[in-house]
Amino acid sequence: MKNSLKLSVLLLASVALSACINDLDTKPIDKNSSTSFNQDRMFTKCYATLGTTGQEGPVGDGDIQDIDEGNSALYRAIWYLNVLSSDEGWWIWDDEKEGVPALRVNSWNGDHPMVFGLYARLSMDVKYFNHFIRYADASTTEGMAEVTEVRFLRALNYMYMLDSYLYAPLSLEESTDYPHFYSRPQIYEWLEKELTDLASALPVKRVSKYRVDQAAAWLLLARLYINGPVYNPSWDQTAKNDAWTKALNAANKALTYGYDLYRTPTDYSNGTHYSAYQKLFMADNDKNGSCDQEAVLLIYQYGVFCRNYGGAQFLTAATRKAGMRAWGASLNWGCYRTSPTAVYKFTRQAGISDAAAAEIALDEYEMPAKLKDDRAILCSKCDTNFVWTLTGTMGKGETKNFFDCWSFCKFTNVYSTAEKPELSVGTDKEWPDLDIPFLRIAEAYMIKAEAQFRLGDEANALATINNSVRARANAEPLTVTGTDAIEEAILDEWSREFMGEGRRRMDLVRFGRYFGPESDTHKYNWEGRLERKDGAQFFKSGSSEVLNWFPVPSKDKRINPNYATEVVAKSTLTGGDGYSY
Repeated sequence: MKNSLKLSVLLLASVALSACINDLDTKPIDKNSSTSFNQDRMFTKCYATLGTTGQEGPVGDGDIQDIDEGNSALYRAIWYLNVLSSDEGWWIWDDEKEGVPALRVNSWNGDHPMVFGLYARLSMDVKYFNHFIRYADASTTEGMAEVTEVRFLRALNYMYMLDSYLYAPLSLEESTDYPHFYSRPQIYEWLEKELTDLASALPVKRVSKYRVDQAAAWLLLARLYINGPVYNPSWDQTAKNDAWTKALNAANKALTYGYDLYRTPTDYSNGTHYSAYQKLFMADNDKNGSCDQEAVLLIYQYGVFCRNYGGAQFLTAATRKAGMRAWGASLNWGCYRTSPTAVYKFTRQAGISDAAAAEIALDEYEMPAKLKDDRAILCSKCDTNFVWTLTGTMGKGETKNFFDCWSFCKFTNVYSTAEKPELSVGTDKEWPDLDIPFLRIAEAYMIKAEAQFRLGDEANALATINNSVRARANAEPLTVTGTDAIEEAILDEWSREFMGEGRRRMDLVRFGRYFGPESDTHKYNWEGRLERKDGAQFFKSGSSEVLNWFPVPSKDKRINPNYATEVVAKSTLTGGDGYSY
């Protein structure tokens, strides 16, 4: 039951463990704190790093200082950097404190607050994990399971370090020394070995839906391998093919543990319909069977017991304004919408011209049927007061209009047991009950398809997609031909299946569509990224490959002496990673 994870159990016995990060040179947790080590509480804290921001919640005693506590949340930091910096949507508020304007136009630097936020969150979490691994009693079956699960959480954090930064500190045990920096190929090599070991060391079946098992290790391995050429740019074709073969095998292995796409919709006699896909992102996804079936790792969120500004609340509040159709919550920031790129992923595959799409006037419960895809949970009209255009803004990134493109309504605090969305009542109207499906088995199907394609098996790549994610979404099969068209179709399918789930940038980078030689011909609708405020062209992707990763925060570069000797001295890039400090 959810209330078994009340935040009261997250209170830590050790003063050292509740300390915050002031600067990134904060010394690792003191070994002497082992005298007050409480394994049960610390184990819970390790998992809580996925969905909380401190010791109290929602604010008051955060893990990380020098940043708004809500923005220090792991999921929100990942989401900001991977969504707001992409072509997927537009955060209309300027939010200078969070660095939103710089993310929207891809002009961040080492002092960017969210670049710091993700780096600091990942670094702090690793300290928690290393402390637990150091002092946990692994002499029992349960104790050993806990240690391996925390090792997985550490590997997950390093997966995001690897994907986000060109160099990162790799700390696998407590120490009073400054951490050493490692390159992407080095971290990749460690992650491969660690996840391969965890794939057999983790429990075969998870103890509860909020813990992990071997399937999670295989799924993360598949993600590591499919992105391998990004992290190892010196690889030749043989090495790439080897990684893609491993990605295919790991994805297939992840699919042998009983997880599968959830396929059971809910229909009521009054005409209310909740698709199987939609139920994954509803407030009772912990009870309606969807996440039991599909979520390999679920981030616990619950209005009564788990409150923070970096999880389910911001996902629902950011995408709604007061007066829109009921979404089961009260906060309505109305600050995030889609871009035309995102909308066209659905309208064009349904055979609807861009001009005709601009005339569609439907809410999020009606739109999927019109666009023939259950994943098109978008809103273009609620009533006469809420009508969205389909223009986006191709100017200088200064738009503040929530209605410039369709609303994104995928995440909701509505319960699928409600015969009408308007009748749904959560445990707390301000704080949603929606758990976040952080790792979904749908990713295994998509990695499998992409690996098949990259290994030259185009027919089976399309068949994998058609028989899995598109079949579940009640979408027509893909029938494209030609290598280039199939590649674009697979990238589009990644977007449709995982829209708004915090991975768009990673996929664009892997397909060469973010910044790099190929991306100039794939600008899509980048809105304000095409032109700077002074009228000069900003999007010069072929010469801006450094933007494919984020900088190590400047304060860490300056404070940690290892950065100068281990990165700057060995790199030809400005500042070691292409960013001055």
